[in-house]
Amino acid sequence: MSSFNSLDTATREQLANKNRLLEQMISMIDAAIWSYDLLANKINFASEALTRITGYPLKKFMDVNDWITTVYPEDIPIFKKLSANIRQGIPDQREYRIWHANGEIRWLQVGIMPSLNADGEVTQFDGVIIDITDRKKMEDELHKSEQRYKSLFEYNSDVICELDLNGNVMDINPTAEKITGERLLGADANFSMDDVFGKDNIQLMTEYFQLALQGVSLTFEMTSRHKSGNVFHWEMKPVPIYVNHQITGAFVICKDITAKKSIEKALKDRETQYRMIADNMTDMLGMLDLEGNILFATPSCGKVLGLAEESFRGKKLIDYLHPEDKDTLRREIAMLIETKRDRLMRYRILHADGAVLHLECMGTPVFCDGGNVRSIIALGRDITEKVKIEKALIESEERYRQSEERYRRLVELSPVAIATYKDGKITYINPSGMKMVGKEFHGDKIETDIIKDWVHPAYQKYATERMENTLLTGFTAPGEFQIIRTDGQVIDISMLSIYDSKSSSIQLMFEDITVRKQSQRKLIESEFRHYRLLTSLDRFSRDLFGVMKVSQLERRLVREVREVIKSNRVSLQEVEHNEDRLCEIIETDEGYHLKIGEIRGRSYLLCIDEKPASLQITTQRVWLQTIARYVSVLFDNFLLIEDLSRELEQSAAQQVGPTWLLRLLFNISENERKRLSQDLHDAALQEQIIWYRKLDLLMMDESITGDVREQLGQIAEGLLDVIHQIRITCNELRPPLLTEEGLTTSLEALFDFTQLRTNYCIQFDAADYDHTISDVLLIGLYRIVQELLANATKHSRATVVRIALSSGSDHIRLTYEDNGVGMDFGTMKDSYNRMGIHGMKERVRSMNGLIEFGSSKSNGLAVSITIPANG
Repeated sequence: MSSFNSLDTATREQLANKNRLLEQMISMIDAAIWSYDLLANKINFASEALTRITGYPLKKFMDVNDWITTVYPEDIPIFKKLSANIRQGIPDQREYRIWHANGEIRWLQVGIMPSLNADGEVTQFDGVIIDITDRKKMEDELHKSEQRYKSLFEYNSDVICELDLNGNVMDINPTAEKITGERLLGADANFSMDDVFGKDNIQLMTEYFQLALQGVSLTFEMTSRHKSGNVFHWEMKPVPIYVNHQITGAFVICKDITAKKSIEKALKDRETQYRMIADNMTDMLGMLDLEGNILFATPSCGKVLGLAEESFRGKKLIDYLHPEDKDTLRREIAMLIETKRDRLMRYRILHADGAVLHLECMGTPVFCDGGNVRSIIALGRDITEKVKIEKALIESEERYRQSEERYRRLVELSPVAIATYKDGKITYINPSGMKMVGKEFHGDKIETDIIKDWVHPAYQKYATERMENTLLTGFTAPGEFQIIRTDGQVIDISMLSIYDSKSSSIQLMFEDITVRKQSQRKLIESEFRHYRLLTSLDRFSRDLFGVMKVSQLERRLVREVREVIKSNRVSLQEVEHNEDRLCEIIETDEGYHLKIGEIRGRSYLLCIDEKPASLQITTQRVWLQTIARYVSVLFDNFLLIEDLSRELEQSAAQQVGPTWLLRLLFNISENERKRLSQDLHDAALQEQIIWYRKLDLLMMDESITGDVREQLGQIAEGLLDVIHQIRITCNELRPPLLTEEGLTTSLEALFDFTQLRTNYCIQFDAADYDHTISDVLLIGLYRIVQELLANATKHSRATVVRIALSSGSDHIRLTYEDNGVGMDFGTMKDSYNRMGIHGMKERVRSMNGLIEFGSSKSNGLAVSITIPANG
């Protein structure tokens, strides 16, 4: 029995000692533990850390209602909210500021767990108070520094990608463009993971990315082959991004983000509470004896160093230190024991994997009853990242100092003129700027009123307004005005101005644009000239549609040439045959002449009996050659038509012309149409398209504004109209792909185009047509349909036109009907007075066919055409 009592007493003493040891340990840390009995309205327990944190004696906190007097005024609502929640039995944790007894403002993290009785009433509060002032200061410093380090992402020599949970790229730094040469940033970016890292590596990257989303960050290497042929080797490390303790994505090649853990507060009894606090601390907490032996270590020590918790037993702290820091730690511990005061120490410690960690440790002495130091409580924190940041800051500041000198040299050597404007004076200008204004640079300080001394009087008000606007807005876009050099020469410049708030001055950058402005003026003059020439060609070509005789053509040509080249000494002459090439400008002592045709062995010349200045311009000469080629084609055709017409009239007076002659004439006509269409397309149309594109490029110049831009826009619209009209004329002269596409397809295209310009509906039926015919029959039928549609447009006043094409065993039948006004068949005769009707009949006769005219069911015109299928 006595043995049992002895064992029980020993156990109780052991437990009591352990309890005292834990109380002493807790009293030494920065976390204050307290318990308040609501029924008794008194503090049951409060650790000494409460005094260390707040600076007030424990009696200050005996009445819970007095606590509000220490709260910082702006945070009293937070304190009241916390009090209201716990009085309702709701556990709560808040952060707020207090006035420390020494007058400082401290940040506290307060967590309170209310205890309820069987009736659900609050009977007791248990709380933990942690001084988080240092953390708040660090957060503030980190917030301030994040802007300074933002450029680390932009200018980092490594590629850094930010990915969301689906692996989509949210952001990527510019280094990726420099390495791969791909356009990855901006509004026209075309980013692809395949382009940057290679298609073969997508599966490997996906695996490590999924691990990162699970919180596992691993480094791996891979090789990618770019489509340009370059080979890239990458060291990749996906790192999870935590937002509110949730993974929202990952950085590639980024640093680990360590989430801070909160201390669990709801404890059933005091020993369990203390142990849970110690087990869940992220900082390292341990107890040392005076020899540096580790008496106790929290699990966080093992986590930080990569060791098991039990491995610290019987070890000395110095065993884990970096060799160079061991003597320093011995001196620090000796100083702490001697002064009996807390001591902040920094040293390096070795991780289990050999890595070197930087620790910041607060050593707090634990005293025995005699007042001597019995042991030391060590609270350590991993500040490896902080040390790296401090080192990077120092290196960054040094780089900034070096960059200032480089910037000064860059300005001095820059080919761009740079100046500083302050208080109405130029206080500095670099050598390029001095050269621009015609002065020598000697490195001396300069003070001059740029507006009064350099700016042209006509632009002084404009320049003054720009300076005032820069002071108001901080920036003024490039503007153009003139300055007067010291040698009196007037030059055009473009100047950009930016306000520098640090020096209260305006930074100016300007360039000489005199040559560019002269080129622009010449280009605008050229565009106007080209527009006038194109308008002349268009007007001339339209006028020639009504010309039926050679004499009319001659008068119209002479008048047009006189108007364009501004000369009255223009004429047409017949001379003896010469070997000059057609439409080639020949310069003589008296002027110029061009051969535009041959008439019965004699040369027909367009003569200009002087040398006007306008013909020294290339575009004027091209215009003259173009209009001469156009007239040459028409001239030959008119002569041929006159000759053929005389022969036809003579033949018609005696007998009906043979079909072979009709076919020959129609074949000649089609060849002339084709040739004229090709000339228009290859010469006039292409030239106008080229000048329209040049004009469009010119209008993209932002320096052209106001009336000039509006006039250029009108010219561009006019060019488009002329281009469209020439294309229509070319298509009518020779329909594109007529023989290639076939008769049915070509007619459908003709009907679609005709209905765009007329107000009647065309109904086409070719379901019974299946013949393959010769080109002669195809072109003949197409021209007949064209003439029928022209008659419907000009005379019929019809609203519906029906055209049917069908095949027989050995013939082709084309029928036409409309609901228009019809035709008086009593007055229709085979003469040249009705060229449309006569032309259709002659074309049908040339194909050995028959044509019949009649009235439709709606009293309109009905035409029936039958031709042999074999031509």
